[in-house]
Amino acid sequence: MREIEVKLKGSNFEELENKLKEKGCMLSEPISQHDTIYALKGSTNEFSQASEGDVVIRIRRMKDKAQLTLKQQRSREGDSMEYETEVADPEAMHKILETLSWYPVVEVRKVRRKGKFGSYEVCLDEVERLGTFVELEKLCEDNADPEMVREELFKELESLGLSRNDEETRGYDTQVFQLGK
Repeated sequence: MREIEVKLKGSNFEELENKLKEKGCMLSEPISQHDTIYALKGSTNEFSQASEGDVVIRIRRMKDKAQLTLKQQRSREGDSMEYETEVADPEAMHKILETLSWYPVVEVRKVRRKGKFGSYEVCLDEVERLGTFVELEKLCEDNADPEMVREELFKELESLGLSRNDEETRGYDTQVFQLGK
C-alpha cells in the first residue's frame, strides 16, 4: 500500500482538536512511541541524500506492542510504499535485522495522538528534540498520483485553518539524523 502524507510544523493543538471534533474526528489518548530506524549496512545516505527506491526499516516500540515497518521511498519523503506488521519480540527482531546487515542509525521518540476522518489519518505529534507537528496521511493504490493526493491533503489541512507554508518535507528520522546524535 502506498502512504502519502503531509506534515506541518507546530500548531495550536487545542484549537485544532476542536476543529477535528467538528469534522467527527476523535483523537486517541497520547501514545508514547520509540522508533529505531535501520538502514542496510548502517548507510546514512537515506537521511542526507534520499532518493526514490531508498528503503528503511523501523521497529516502533509502544507501551504494550511493537511493530516492524519497511518503507520504500517513492517520489519524495512523505510518499512511500509501506509494509507493516506487529512483532512479538522486538529484541529478537533487532538481532534478525543486524544478522541481515541492517543496523540502527537513528532513534525518534514522540508522543502521538491520532484519529481518522474520512479516508485520512491525522496525527498530532510532540517529537523529542524537534517540537510539535501535524500529519495528515492517506493510504492509496500503488499507482496514485502523489501530487494530486498532496493537494487533496493540503486542502483538508487548510479547511482546519492550517497553512501549507508550514510544511516540513523531511521525516522525523531525517530531521533527528540531521541534528546529529
